[in-house]
Amino acid sequence: MMEQQAAIKKKIDSGNTRLASLLDDVTRGQIKIPAFQRDFVWTDEQILGLIDSIYSGYPVGSLLLWSTKIPLKYERNVGGYELPEVKEDYPVDYVLDGQQRLTTLYGVFNADKPTRNKELSSRFDIHYVPAQDKFYNKESKPGDVNSVGLYNILDTTKLIAELAKFNAHEIGMITRLVDKFKDYEFPVVTIKERTNQEVCRIFQRINSSGTRLSTIELLTAWTWSEKFNLRNEIDTIKDSLSAKGYDQVDETLLMRCLTSIINNQIDSDSLIDVNPDDLVTAMASLKKGIEHTIDFLERDLKIQNSSFLPFPIMLVPLVYFFSKCDRPTGHQYSSIKRWFWCCGLSQRYKAGTNTYVMEDIQGMDNIISNPNLYIQPPVKIEAGFFRKAWRSNSSAAKTTICLLAQMNPRSFITGKVVDLGAALAAYNSRQFHHIYPKSFLAKKGIGFHESNIIANIAFLTAQDNNKISDNDPAIYFPTIHEAERDAIFKAAIIGEPLKNGDKSYEEFIDTRERDLIAIANMAMTGVL
Repeated sequence: MMEQQAAIKKKIDSGNTRLASLLDDVTRGQIKIPAFQRDFVWTDEQILGLIDSIYSGYPVGSLLLWSTKIPLKYERNVGGYELPEVKEDYPVDYVLDGQQRLTTLYGVFNADKPTRNKELSSRFDIHYVPAQDKFYNKESKPGDVNSVGLYNILDTTKLIAELAKFNAHEIGMITRLVDKFKDYEFPVVTIKERTNQEVCRIFQRINSSGTRLSTIELLTAWTWSEKFNLRNEIDTIKDSLSAKGYDQVDETLLMRCLTSIINNQIDSDSLIDVNPDDLVTAMASLKKGIEHTIDFLERDLKIQNSSFLPFPIMLVPLVYFFSKCDRPTGHQYSSIKRWFWCCGLSQRYKAGTNTYVMEDIQGMDNIISNPNLYIQPPVKIEAGFFRKAWRSNSSAAKTTICLLAQMNPRSFITGKVVDLGAALAAYNSRQFHHIYPKSFLAKKGIGFHESNIIANIAFLTAQDNNKISDNDPAIYFPTIHEAERDAIFKAAIIGEPLKNGDKSYEEFIDTRERDLIAIANMAMTGVL
């Protein structure tokens, strides 16, 4: 037990460092700010507050450093101030927590140096007015009082040149100021001999800003080179997806896809210890997998928009498959289509998501190694699926929209095939219609919760919707284009007994639910 405690203590070093030494360590490159840290976000009030707290001898929090020989991408300027070129010497100390404080102090005590960011430099230009014993930003300082810039007080030569304009009392106040800053000691905690994953989790737990560090930021630092920037690669993929209507595919989902390709897992934290070369190679596979997945969804399932995916995480097994399988066979295409419908109609990913995703990644592996197999979740439809409330953002509604799209729906008025590219390119509720209108049913005493169910929904153009309005189906059904009548009703999954529109609402729902279930079973077994 004592040996274990000693080992832990060896990995954590704590002590105090004087302000001047701390700033010198930044200048000479011993302390570096890794690229995964946030930009400077402090307000002017926070800058002045930190300076006043140090002057008053108050604690301002410790710095957390990571001492390592691992070279990471780091910021070559601090607060807009270019750091001198120095010979790289490892191990170095990367700032894990305290970056805003350290940047503030470096900026304040170097505010007279050349800078890339003049606006930020002006915010760091803090002056002390000894007559008032008060700190000001130079731009807000009263014009009729003498002051000394804090960038002068740690350099004796520069400070002496400033003192001539002050009286004896003010010089005494400035001397006291210098002593307080020179003698102020920062608590510094340095962690050593930690794996990348440990550092990631430590940062996530202690980050005082409350902003969780994402795995991608750490991976960008681990893997950055002049030719590869993971952050840029992910952003490029997101831009490409957005252009195709898949703008809801976020960074987290992409990182899960990437993790599945590399590690056969979906916890992206596991990427932290991946060889950087493997990550670069996997990015090429991710791009290919995503491109082919979107092609499959658009061509084979007529899904033009990520909004219509029943469960966004369904992309993970799909991208995994298409990243590993260069030329899928017809049987493999049929298999993953069946898988898609089984997932949506059984609501497979409604609970226990991660477990099922991992099972399905294994299933994808099976059909890649043996193209004659099927990846086949249970062929079942969740009880009461088509009697669920119609909410266009629910997974059941999205699955049904995708199912109806397979039938090549037609305009109720003209018989023209609905342009799914337009109807599904944007999530437009006007493209869907209550076959037995809600207002019509309300007049018959049938409430909203009974009328607003999935089994009462069909594709309809906005023009059709306006024309049909709240009419009784017994009135508007007979007006449907005669020559196209059978094709229109077939595409809308409205069976023969219902074509006159004269059935009671209860009879209509019972019959259409059975017809929808039959079509759903055809989709899940590859017949559709």
